[in-house]
Formats: sequence, structure tokens, C-alpha cells
Amino acid sequence: MGNKTSAPKYSAAEIETLKGPFSDAEFDCLDALATAAIADRAAFETTFGLGAVPDDMAILARFGGALYDAFLTLPDIDGPSTDEVTLAHVAKAAALCMRSSSASILRSLWSIFDASTTGTLSESELRQLFLAVLLMADAMADDALDVAAYVGAADAMVASFHLHATEISLPHLVSWASASWPLMHTVFSAWMAHKCFASLPSTRSSYLAPRLSHPSDILTRGELIALSGQSMQLQDSWDRLYTSTQDGLSFNRLCYHLLGYAGPTLIVCTAMDGATFGAYCDTPWKDQSKFFGGPGCFLYRLRPNLLVCPSAGGTNFMYFNTKGVALPRGLGLGGTTSKCRLFFDEDLDECYTALKCNTFAPGSLSLRASFQIQTLEIWGCGGDTSRQAQKGYRADTADLINKARKVDKAQFVSNGFDREMFLGKTFGHGTDAARIADDEH
Repeated sequence: MGNKTSAPKYSAAEIETLKGPFSDAEFDCLDALATAAIADRAAFETTFGLGAVPDDMAILARFGGALYDAFLTLPDIDGPSTDEVTLAHVAKAAALCMRSSSASILRSLWSIFDASTTGTLSESELRQLFLAVLLMADAMADDALDVAAYVGAADAMVASFHLHATEISLPHLVSWASASWPLMHTVFSAWMAHKCFASLPSTRSSYLAPRLSHPSDILTRGELIALSGQSMQLQDSWDRLYTSTQDGLSFNRLCYHLLGYAGPTLIVCTAMDGATFGAYCDTPWKDQSKFFGGPGCFLYRLRPNLLVCPSAGGTNFMYFNTKGVALPRGLGLGGTTSKCRLFFDEDLDECYTALKCNTFAPGSLSLRASFQIQTLEIWGCGGDTSRQAQKGYRADTADLINKARKVDKAQFVSNGFDREMFLGKTFGHGTDAARIADDEH
């Protein structure tokens, strides 16, 4: 699509002002983007589009055009009013979307959906806003799936928002995001950087979509993105440590796959009644009778609506006891040893949640206090180093057990009284060495 006017000229001082927080290479990219937008608006809209989206999602279907229009409405742009973006529009919009506070970045995102500048959005517009961010997360890796893979998570966010506020306004969105999706702004910021600086060598992004070692039997792609927006530790690679669908609903198997992993973990559970919830655990698990862990832990619910319960000042974060007889045996989060906030017992059939505790913010995780597990997964979020550490832990454990067996048997055989008392007939028949070798094997 051609343009009726030429690009405006800027003085050296004006260029330096527009450059602002960007490097020379980044500003050159923005200049090229503005020049291309002036020459061909349709190409700009395609570049910033979100792919194939149903027509009933009007803003998403023409997202590139909505973004272009939002650029034009930026305040404090010097020069005459125009219906075409200029370098000034692009540079200022880029600064607001990528190099500003979280509130400013969310305000820029909001302006795309509040084209009439009424200050409020409809429920449909809010739903599309959440969907846009979910789609952006995977668009950076060119992995975006069908929109249907993200709709459920967006609906859960809308339901969560309505519990948080009665009016859909920008201040309420900023407040909700701070509590329920704290890294939401980084997704939009990283997506803008990916689009604006595509020609530059890739650098560390402010957001990385999660990459799973195996498909999840519980989480949709949208729910994965929602969780990855809670902590940077939940971005990039996830290693599946345990899944009840393949490893069996067994606490012993869970312990085997969990112990020794040297990084943070994510517990995901779907109950028989349909609720999906779990916990992020910032510290490697260890078998002991006391609580451990740190304030990076949080509890969450994904279905029927999104709820995040961050740490709230207590210190009883993680509990994992498999041997002690005086205290409950199982895996727990929050609360006390006698009543955890979330607890999986050693048989995995008397699990429960509580509404509140001193460690995490209040809120109901499951639909009922006691729940039956339908599917349980545990993911490792510590990368290759944590996974290799677990392999070393297992090798060391096996070696210690093997050595202990050899020492015990060697001491037993070397004791003449014990040998005669318990194995007299065996040694009398000359088969002692063969039997010991067989036992050790």
C-alpha cells in the first residue's frame, strides 16, 4: 500500500532524543520499521499480527492494525497530526512497550484494546487481551498453536479478574496482574522486542516460553504460559520427573523420581472433581521431619479459575517426611506438621487442602477440602545441572547401599560364633562362598 507523504526529517538533536534508551543498532531497526510502515501499512499489520484468529475475536483478528492505530494515539508527539506512523511514533511506542515500568507496559497493551479511550473494557475485550498475551508467548518461538489451546486459560483469567474487581479498568488490570500474573508485562515487552529487533542477533529475552521434555497429561498450552508468568524459574526448560499416568499413583515412585533433583519443582494435580491446582517449590526436596524451603514458593489453582497464593510471611513452606512415625508421612506445603495447607499422604488416597495458613495467602485450591487424585505430575525447573545432580545422587545412593550390604555380610561371616550359630550347616557343606556371592549379586 503506497503512502501519500514522505517521512518527516529530524535534526540531530531530535534523533538523539528519540533514540532514548536504545542502542545505535536498535534505533536503526526502529528507523527501518518506521520507514517500512510509511511505505506499506499492510506489511506492518502483517508483521505485528497474531496469526489465524477466529473472526468473532475482532481485535485479535486485526491486531496489527489495532497496534498501528494505538501508535497514532500516543500523546506528546511533536509535529502535525497524521494518520500514518512516523519514527517519532515508533520510537516512543517502543520505549513505552519495552523500556518502561510494568505499569507503563500494561498501559500500552491496554491502549490497543481500548481504542475508544473510554477507560473500560468489555468482558470480550478483556478475554481477547489475555488471549493476545498467551499467543505472543509462543509466537516468539514460532510455536503458536490453534487459539483453542489458549482459550481455557484466558477464560480462567477472566473469571479470576471478576473475583478481583467489579469494573474492567486499567488500574484494576495492573492490580490484578501484580497478584495473579506478575510477569504478564514481560511477555508483551519481549514480543515487541522480537518484532522490532528481528534482524539483530538474539540476546537474553525478558521472557522465554516453557519447553517441556514430555507432553503434559494435565496442562494446556495456555495454562503453561500462565504458570510461566509467575516466576522466571518457570520459563524455558521443564523436565518431567514424575507422572502418575506412567509411573503409577505410588508415593514410593514419587519419592524415587523427586529426591536428589537439585532445583526448583512444580507440582500439578487434577482432582477427580475437575479442579487443577498445585505448588511451585523453590528448594530441592529432602526427607526430614522439619519444614524447609523459601519465600519463592507459592500455591496456585488453574481450574475452574486462576488463583495464586504467594508466600505471606510464614516460614513453613515445604514438608517431606517418609520415615518418621511421630509426624504425618507424606508431602506438604504450608500450615503445620499436624495440618498442612496442601498435603499428599503416603498412600496418596487421603489428600487434603485448607483455606488458609500463616505461610501463604488465603484461598481455596481444591473444590473440596479432601480430594481424590485423578492425575499427578511433578516437573523439574532447574535445567540440565539439576537433572545431572539427580543422576549423581542416585549413583551415590546405590553405591552406599551396595557397600553397606558387603560390609554387613563380611562382618557377619568373619564372626566365628555367628557363623557356627546361624550358618553351621551351610558352611559345613562348603557352599558359603557361593551363597554370599549370590546374595551380594
